[in-house]
Amino acid sequence: MDIYREIDRLNPRQKEAVTHVDGPLLILAGAGSGKTRVITMRTAFLIRTGVRPQSILAVTFTNKAATEMKERVKAMVRGTDGSPVISTFHSLCLRILRREIERLGYRKDFTIYDTSEQVSLLRNILSDIKFYDKSFKPEAILERISRTKNDFTPSGAAPAEVPLEEASARVYPKYLEALKSLNALDFDDLLILTLKLFREHPDILEKYRERFRYIMVDEYQDTNRIQYDFIRLLAGERRNLCVVGDDDQSIYGWRGANIGNILDFERDFPGTIVVRLEQNYRSFGHILKAANGVITNNEKRMAKSLWTDRGDGPKVRVLKARDTDDEADWVAKRIAAIRFERNNPFEDFAVIYRANIFSKPFEEALRRQRIPYSVVGGTSYFENKEIKDIAAYLKIIANPSDDLSLLRAANAPKRGLGTSALGTLSEFSRANSLSLLDAFGKASEIPGLSPKAASSAAHLSDLIGRYRQLMAKGRDMGKILKELIGEIGYHNYITELYKTPETAFRKIENLEGFVESLNRYETTDPSHTLHGFLEAMALTDLLEAKEEKGGWGVTLISFHSSKGLEFPVVFIVGTEEDILPHRKSADSEEGLEEERRLFYVGITRAKSELYITYADHRTKYGKDAAAVPSRFLDEIPADVIKKLDRFEELGPEEEKAYAEKFFSNIKAILGD
Repeated sequence: MDIYREIDRLNPRQKEAVTHVDGPLLILAGAGSGKTRVITMRTAFLIRTGVRPQSILAVTFTNKAATEMKERVKAMVRGTDGSPVISTFHSLCLRILRREIERLGYRKDFTIYDTSEQVSLLRNILSDIKFYDKSFKPEAILERISRTKNDFTPSGAAPAEVPLEEASARVYPKYLEALKSLNALDFDDLLILTLKLFREHPDILEKYRERFRYIMVDEYQDTNRIQYDFIRLLAGERRNLCVVGDDDQSIYGWRGANIGNILDFERDFPGTIVVRLEQNYRSFGHILKAANGVITNNEKRMAKSLWTDRGDGPKVRVLKARDTDDEADWVAKRIAAIRFERNNPFEDFAVIYRANIFSKPFEEALRRQRIPYSVVGGTSYFENKEIKDIAAYLKIIANPSDDLSLLRAANAPKRGLGTSALGTLSEFSRANSLSLLDAFGKASEIPGLSPKAASSAAHLSDLIGRYRQLMAKGRDMGKILKELIGEIGYHNYITELYKTPETAFRKIENLEGFVESLNRYETTDPSHTLHGFLEAMALTDLLEAKEEKGGWGVTLISFHSSKGLEFPVVFIVGTEEDILPHRKSADSEEGLEEERRLFYVGITRAKSELYITYADHRTKYGKDAAAVPSRFLDEIPADVIKKLDRFEELGPEEEKAYAEKFFSNIKAILGD
C-alpha cells in the first residue's frame, strides 16, 4: 500500500494528525470521525519515515480494537521487519509482569483471578475472621476493595454505608495477603503492580522507556488515574505521546475513568498540538444536530461540533407512549413496518436503554411480532460451570500455589472430599506452611482424615503432578486436556448433574469447544504455553464481555455497551427523569454531565434514523408510577425533531409510501 497516496485522501484535520511525529499530540476524535483509520495510518506513517516498528506502542481498551488495528497496520506496511506493539492496557502489563514480577516477590507462574474467584476468596476470608453479617454481600466488599486499590470515588455515587466500609477495611489487608500467598493477581493488580514495578525499580522503567519511544493511547477519555500515571511514566522526557479520545464520550466515571486526564492534557504536557476531528462519516445531519444540541450544555468539555456532508436525512422522531408495554409494542411494530417497507435486515436495528433490567417488555413485544433479537450483556461463556471446573484443573496445573482452584477441582466431580476433609487439609497446609496441593500429597500423614478422603486427596495430587509434567512440554495440550477430562469422568458427572439430556448435551458441547479453543491457541500462537492460554482466556473473559455486540436479529443493548457500535436505525427508549438522568446522578453537576454524555453516545450510534421514546407511566422495579420526560429532550433543537402522535405513528407521507409498498408486494406475490 502506498501510504502517501492514502494520506492524500484524508481530510485536512486527519492529515495533520497522521503526519505529526515528535512531541505531545492530542487528537479530539468526535463520534464517527474515522479515528481508527487515523491511528493506524499514523502508525504506518511513523514506520515509513524511519521509526523502528518495535519502538512504537499503541494501547487501547479492548482486544477487538487491538486486533483490528494490528490487521490494518500489517496491511499498510507489508515487507517491513518487525511489528509495533498494539495491545490493551491489561495485556501489555501482563506481558511486562510475566518478565519482571519476581522483583515484587511473586513467581512468574502467577494466576489471574476472575470476579467469581475473587468472591470465593473473600467468602473464605470472611469465614476465617468470623464475620457473619449477611447484609453485606462479598460482591459489595469486592467493589470497595477495587475502589481502594484504584483510589477513586465514582461520580454521582451515594455515600457508602459506614459498616460496609469498616468490613471492607478489615478484609482488605487479608485479601492482599491471601492473593500473594496463592501467587495470584486480580484484574486490578495487572495495572497496579506494573506501576509499582516502574516506581520502585527505575532500571526496569528505563528499559521499557528505551523500548517504546513512540506511544499512542486510544480512548484516552476512559483512562483512570493508574493508567494515566503508567503512561506518563513510560513517556518520560521524550514526550512522544499521542492520545486519541473524545471527552464528550467519557461515560465510565462510575468505574474510575477520569475525564480530567483528557481535559488537562495540554496542561500536563506543555506544547501539545491539538487536532479536532469533527467531520462525521457515520450519521445524517439531523442526528448530529440533535447530538450537538445536547452536548453543548456540558460546561466541562473541549469545544467541538460534529458535521457531515451526507445531508440532513430524516428528522429525529420522538414518541410519547402511554406506558411501558405500549412503548415496547410501538417499537416492535415500527421495526416490523420498516422491515416490510424497506426490507432492512433485522441486524440494522438497535434498541438502546439505560440498563438490561429494562429489556423485558421489548423482548416480549418482539416475540409477539416474531422478530428475532439478541440481548447484549448475557452470561459469559466462561461463566458456565463446566468451563470454570475444567479451567480450575488447568490453573492448578499451571500454578501449584493456587489453592482456590484446587478446592474447586477437588469436587468437580465429587470424590469424597467434603467440607470437613477439605477443612482438615487446609488447616494442615497452614500449620505447616505448605501449599494446599502439597498437603494433598501428604494426606496419608494427616490425623483426622478418613482413609477414603486421604486416598482421594493423594490421588488428586498425583493426577495434578502427572498432567503438570505433560503440559510443561507445551505440545498436544488440547489432546492432553481431553485425556484429563476423560480420566476424571467429567462427562458422566455432567450427565448425572443435569437431568435433562438436552442440557447435558449442551454442556458437553461447551467442553468440546473449550478443548478446541486450546487446540486453536496451540496452532496459532508459535510460543504457546499453558500459561499463555490461561492468560488469553482470562483477558478474553474480562475484556470481551464489555465489547460484545448482538448476534442475529435486533440488538437490545444498554447505553454503556453500545459505545463504539453503530446501527442504521436506533431506538432510544425510556428517556425519562430518574432513568436518564439517573436519580442518583441528577443532584450533582459532575454526575449530570456524565448522564448527558451517555445520551450523546446513544444518539451518535444512529446512522440513518433515530427514534426517541418515553412513557406517560412507567413500571419500574415492579411499581407503576407517573413518568416525567427527560430534561435532555428539551436540549434537542426543535427544528430537527418530528413529534409522533401515538395514533399517527408514521405520518401521512410515510403512511402513503408504506401503503404503496404494501400493495406493490401483494401484486408481486399474485403476479399482478
